[in-house]
Amino acid sequence: MRRLLVVLLAALLAIMGAQIVFRYGFNSSLIWAEETCRYLLIWVSFLGIALAYERGEIAAIDLLRDALPPRAGLALAAIVNLLGAILCGVLAFYGYRYASLAGGQPIPALRFLLTDTFGAGASALAPRFFWVYAALPLGMAILGIRLLIDVATYASLMKSGGRAADIRLAGTPEADA
Repeated sequence: MRRLLVVLLAALLAIMGAQIVFRYGFNSSLIWAEETCRYLLIWVSFLGIALAYERGEIAAIDLLRDALPPRAGLALAAIVNLLGAILCGVLAFYGYRYASLAGGQPIPALRFLLTDTFGAGASALAPRFFWVYAALPLGMAILGIRLLIDVATYASLMKSGGRAADIRLAGTPEADA
């Protein structure tokens, strides 16, 4: 996932850099650049949310969980993550339905690019909006799976007598110290 995000961000920066050079250096704009960057940013955001969650970079208020006895804190964390996974599942389901229903139209800027580059027949090859809208269900499905993995980890910690904070320490510099 990290490598894919790096590639998407590199493409985003390269396209936006080319757009800046063309706009201010040659006084001519790339008609497809801004729209393509917008769609790349959408994909980076929805794919990156699972990685951000895994790294503990999403805001969380753990006061109640940490104030409870260890087993009760783990149970609360498991319930919260299970509810979050259910919400992600609902968002993935309806996001996919929306992408399927509303995503049949070709992306205009890419249609223009293909037509200008390869001729009128190439506009049929333009990607559809489905691929833009599919970022939400895919990102939510990945996050939901990640939340369910944490639910299983919380259950394992309840059996072994661990604490809810132990799950966040795994893989961080604090755990290695």
